[in-house]
Amino acid sequence: MTSDSGPVAGSGSSIKANAMKLLFTSAGRRVSLLREFRRAADDLGIPLILHAADCQPMAPALQIADQVVIVPSVAEVGYEACLVEYCRTHEIDALIPLIDPELWPLCNARERFEAVGTRVILSSRDVLTVSVDKIRTAEFLTSHRFRTPRILTEEQLVSPLYPLFIKPRVGSSSLGAHKIRSSTDLAYYRDDRRETIVQEFVEGVEYTVDVFADFDGRPRCAVPRRRWEVRGGEVSKGQTVRHAAIMAESCRVVEALGGCVGMMTIQCFLTSADEIVFIEINPRFGGGAPLSIRAGADSPRWLLELLLGRQPDIAMDGWADGLMMLRYDEGLFVRPDELPSP
Repeated sequence: MTSDSGPVAGSGSSIKANAMKLLFTSAGRRVSLLREFRRAADDLGIPLILHAADCQPMAPALQIADQVVIVPSVAEVGYEACLVEYCRTHEIDALIPLIDPELWPLCNARERFEAVGTRVILSSRDVLTVSVDKIRTAEFLTSHRFRTPRILTEEQLVSPLYPLFIKPRVGSSSLGAHKIRSSTDLAYYRDDRRETIVQEFVEGVEYTVDVFADFDGRPRCAVPRRRWEVRGGEVSKGQTVRHAAIMAESCRVVEALGGCVGMMTIQCFLTSADEIVFIEINPRFGGGAPLSIRAGADSPRWLLELLLGRQPDIAMDGWADGLMMLRYDEGLFVRPDELPSP
């Protein structure tokens, strides 16, 4: 791995001329995902240079990239400009965002990236409008006749039936999301500087569905993943489940949205009455995507093929049912002088 400030220790492959160049932004801990893209490129026999950006020099994924750049945080002025300039200088073919807070800034800068020859793998502005704002998510799902938890009005909150569920109107990684069991809980969690919404609580088995959409917005593959255990909003134990109704309904969500590109991560509950209740739509790779990839839904390969102008061979159900992912902590060991510099 190298950075603009010189060599940095890492396990990346050697850089080759005329290779495809991908930039993963807010790379963080997405070590497995970057490794899957490297594996997919090797399977296809194409040279690939993995670039990774993050505001934290100690982000683990930087250690397995070929080249890295330390950028301002997403909230700072200059974030997009820094990335555009990096893409221009390094002739990046495609940029893949990995966290929710950067989706709007990158969407707003899409034309600037395209002007330097970089394609932003991101769904349309209309899709972001629906997915980022949880009230609009609920309105969209309801208007298209999908089941979703009802949002309670102020009048309904005067004497509600508990339990309830509260979460930020705009948020990610389950931060600020809580089960509400009493009026005391409600008062405590509503005393927050962020705007929140309160919904009816849904009992059931939680699933995340990885739906891959091609560059024409068509859902081509859907993999439901049962969430057995979650840490910090990211699944640590899960299992693929070939549930035909969840697959079909999740694809219908993507079709109704229109303008979806690449991975769409959709969350839902399956109730004891076999009702599918959708709760979240995230237009990016989810933290648990390596499970569906390892099961055979090879989204990194498909994305590389699409970027090469090819038509990938994708089967809607061409993946292994019942595969489990059991995550554990793994260390990357570096000296301070081996970390990338801002």
